Amino acid sequence: MKNTLLKTLALALLALLAHFTTVVGQTPEPRPARQQLQAYYQLNVLPVLRQQRQKLEAQLSTDDQSQLATYRAQLHAVRQRGHALRQSLRSASPGTPRPALTEAQRQQHQQLRAESRRIMLNVAQLAQKHEAAIAQLLQEIRPQQDKWTADIQAIAAKSTPAGQPENAARPARMHHHGGLGGYMRPARFLLLNPAAGSAAEPVSAGSTVFPNPAAATSQLSYVVKKAGPVTVEVLDGRGTVLRTLVAGETREKGPHTVSANVSELPAGTYFYKVTTRAGVETKRFVKQ
Repeated sequence: MKNTLLKTLALALLALLAHFTTVVGQTPEPRPARQQLQAYYQLNVLPVLRQQRQKLEAQLSTDDQSQLATYRAQLHAVRQRGHALRQSLRSASPGTPRPALTEAQRQQHQQLRAESRRIMLNVAQLAQKHEAAIAQLLQEIRPQQDKWTADIQAIAAKSTPAGQPENAARPARMHHHGGLGGYMRPARFLLLNPAAGSAAEPVSAGSTVFPNPAAATSQLSYVVKKAGPVTVEVLDGRGTVLRTLVAGETREKGPHTVSANVSELPAGTYFYKVTTRAGVETKRFVKQ
């Protein structure tokens, strides 16, 4: 039992440290690969994981649920402070080197990591109480995990620049440590809020896709809450961008409609992804 707990704590810390190494000293993943992976998680992985996590909710005591809510709030506060720190480290001019950390910033970074470690250790100890149930729930979606892994590896391979094979595994490493691999660990799985939706703020609750299913032409009606640049993309089930319908064009606040000829697309499930100053929203549609 003690060895199992130590292993759980170690895995939780590994996922945590992988997340927080992006605060300082690490080059971000290429943006297209990151966007495709994030879209894939939101569209394919997180809904299934939340469904499994919902099954566990009934087995948790009221005290456990309350404690988890506290841990989520604490981690959210730490992430907010981490985001503020990252913003302060950005260069004033694009393309220029990042300024060196001040002593105060270095201490703040260390404090954030220490606070996160403490919270995740508490979560890992709580996950130990429900280890068998969590293992069973994750085992139920083993076939999906295998497919997710294959899809993510395909995204990683597709995003690798020509002539740079050494970069091929970078998105896959992100997937293993901070993405899918992280969610398969008991502590991260337990932290999932089954009632939560997408991490991105929805652009508009009134967005609609019509006709749905579509045979030749599909239209998306959406509302811009904050005037500014808008990007509308069509994604496949893996989160790969198939085409860009609106590329950073300025749209005024209010309702808008965009259409796409989907006659050449194979039958299946696709998504519109709308990015505005207010956030990101994805809308599902079916091609007959």
